[in-house]
Amino acid sequence: MQHKFRSKVAVIIPCYKARKKVGNLCNKLIRIASELSNICSISVYIVDDFCPDKSYKEISKSEIFNVIHNKNNLGVGASSLIGFKKALNDGNEYFIKMDADGQHPAEYLFELIPYLISLPSNQLVYVKGSRFSLPTRKEKIPLIRRLGSFFLEPIARISLSYRGLTDIANGFISLNQITLEYIISQRFSNPIEPRYLFESSIIKACSNLGVEIHEFNMHSIYGSQWTSSMNSYQMIFPLLYFWAKSIISRVLSRYFYRFNFGSFLLITSLLNLLISVLIFYLKVIPMIFKGIYVTPGNASAFTSSFILFVTLFCFFIIYDFSNRVNVKRVFFRISAKKII
Repeated sequence: MQHKFRSKVAVIIPCYKARKKVGNLCNKLIRIASELSNICSISVYIVDDFCPDKSYKEISKSEIFNVIHNKNNLGVGASSLIGFKKALNDGNEYFIKMDADGQHPAEYLFELIPYLISLPSNQLVYVKGSRFSLPTRKEKIPLIRRLGSFFLEPIARISLSYRGLTDIANGFISLNQITLEYIISQRFSNPIEPRYLFESSIIKACSNLGVEIHEFNMHSIYGSQWTSSMNSYQMIFPLLYFWAKSIISRVLSRYFYRFNFGSFLLITSLLNLLISVLIFYLKVIPMIFKGIYVTPGNASAFTSSFILFVTLFCFFIIYDFSNRVNVKRVFFRISAKKII
């Protein structure tokens, strides 16, 4: 496969409380940058998010590293955006975001970078990892992560335009220059969340823009002392609120701001629901309170309008799901190997 010679690749790593982890990751990145130097030049942007343990001091001395210091703790999303924008301004063409705690094995870059470079540069594309796309994996994902994925991701998928998407909150993500420019552009209404909903808001932006998503199966490394810095129970309601807003936003933009057959099905179903509610409230309930039988005409009008609502709404759901874009599955050889 022919690659454009010496593509410029940026690796963005938001860093917070990653002591004893980020140094090992950086050593691996130096080796990867050297081995892939025939096809690309790699620059690493470490965004120190006002880290109390000064994790950035573990970074090796190398010209590939650029350390950005936040004056306050801004969150993983805001720090990632700072790194993305800095890398974009420096003229990089491809962008990869990884976690500083070593959860995302750097070895995947040996296959991810050539794959990303091989895609058309004018194509809107988003390539992400997934810990849940293959059911045969056996590494020990923390129970709270599995429960969150099981209960919350089906809600998230309803609000998106993709079929087969998994592990929505995975932070191992990559994209090309044009996709990043569209996502962060002020011309489009794509607000990016500054903290833990960062990856979810990126995918929401991809859905709004019609970006093609590629997903590769990956292993994650969780040490025996792994803990999450976020309170999982406090995140439930913000997540539900975020995805509820996303559902409303997607339905409005797809079926009300532009008219199509799905718009017809949705609007007529809602009109029939309104008619059935009005008949029930204005005709049926007064008769019940007066102790008289509901007339056949009122009963028939209520029943038929409600059945029409259910039927049309079911057709709308079928239409909506049939028009979703399939996520493309990508398989890297390293996923079949044991990563140490």
